[in-house]
Amino acid sequence: VKDTGIGIPEEKHDMLFQSFTQADTSTTRKFGGTGLGLTISKKLCEMMGGEIGLNSEVNKGSEFWFTACFKKQEESACPFMPVQMSDMKEYHILVVDDNETNRDILQGQLGSWGCRVKEAVDGPDALHKFYQADNEKDPFQVAILDMQMPGMDGLSLGKVIKADDKLKSVHLIMMTSMGQAGDARLFEKAGFAAYLMKPVGHSDLFDCLSTIISGDSKSQQKKAIITRHTVRELQRKNIRILLAEDNITNQQVATGILKKFGFMGVKTVSNGIQAVKALEESSYNLVLMDVQMPEMDGFEATRKIRKIESESGKKRIPIIAMTAHAMKKDRDNCISAGMDDYVSKPIDPKFFLEVLKRWLPGKKAATDSDNPLDPEIIEGIDPRVFDKDALMERVMGDTELAETVILSFLDDIPRQMDALIKFIDQKGTEDAGKQGHQIKGAAGNVGANTLREIASDIETAGKAGELDRLIFLVPQLEEAFDQLKKVMEEMIR
Repeated sequence: VKDTGIGIPEEKHDMLFQSFTQADTSTTRKFGGTGLGLTISKKLCEMMGGEIGLNSEVNKGSEFWFTACFKKQEESACPFMPVQMSDMKEYHILVVDDNETNRDILQGQLGSWGCRVKEAVDGPDALHKFYQADNEKDPFQVAILDMQMPGMDGLSLGKVIKADDKLKSVHLIMMTSMGQAGDARLFEKAGFAAYLMKPVGHSDLFDCLSTIISGDSKSQQKKAIITRHTVRELQRKNIRILLAEDNITNQQVATGILKKFGFMGVKTVSNGIQAVKALEESSYNLVLMDVQMPEMDGFEATRKIRKIESESGKKRIPIIAMTAHAMKKDRDNCISAGMDDYVSKPIDPKFFLEVLKRWLPGKKAATDSDNPLDPEIIEGIDPRVFDKDALMERVMGDTELAETVILSFLDDIPRQMDALIKFIDQKGTEDAGKQGHQIKGAAGNVGANTLREIASDIETAGKAGELDRLIFLVPQLEEAFDQLKKVMEEMIR
């Protein structure tokens, strides 16, 4: 923590970390006292294996610093831990199903991951193979049971297995094509680790086993049954997305949409330099990269990221461009810079979800039906001024998120307009055009169509160096914003 204040004489540095001590008694009257703050800070640092100190010169200010020692945190604190295929190698699994085709399909899937798979055609055959494996000191770790089998169904077989001290440690997965309400609770009570509805996708089966395997190394306390829903929920929570976007309103909208889809691990940065640094410091599953940002734009940031990956041998991370331009040449520019795909702004949630699915294989997001749109419509609002329906669709009916976005927008746009006027006063037409682009993007995201159109005209005039037209457009922009502000404030009142 650094300041440019009055500074502290060196001989009085140690005194500062004692209770209620000031370097000079007159300092408290002028600048306020430290009280117990530094003393408590010193004790906290020492408890964390570190220390605290300062560098200071009289009349030149002070710099306070501290250190602390921590164990390195694991990559994810989520209960779903990514498991590699190599972790499944030699896993001993029994598939119990009277349908030969089903057994063959599971045998092929599990075998491709390196699992050792045995098959049983019914309950008695399964129990015979369980005891045989136990006698050979090569027990099964997992058994996949079909529910509908003649004689002894999957539930009955599962109860027998869990009642036997020799077999009860086996993880049981139930598969059924005739699911009913209450089944998950029923199977959980019987001791099943997971319950999946047929047909079971390749990725769902893999992730179900991943969750079971990762749980083997954790506490053996009773865990909730794994279902297709919980697998996908854990997948989404475990995904880490880096959002590089300098516009506050656009940040709010994109983050809100991602969270509505169930992607909770979103980190936001404001320019390309920060994006490159974030990827060097941590790992992510996907990057959403705005094209136009200050200091370093999305194109340059992507080229740097690809260069680092090439030189270090790091796995290639999917980078999705976010651009207000949707022309073919814009897409070509994105691809040539090393980006993998792109979404247009304002963001269309349905298209956005499709892009995410494309680049996060097996990581299904929440469906649109999970987020019904709010049908409420405010009568009498000109959609050219404020298209509330468009905003509500963008935030998938989340009225609380819509209010947050509006408040952020109303707080941010006046600052952007001040910056625009400053550029025009300084005859900086190019910068004014870039500022118009910023306002256009934010306005488009909240459904402010008139404001967006005027901002687009400002962007065009700025690129063309038309100072007179910029001066002409500013009053129109201010009037449009004043009108929009009244409507928005009325909505959230």
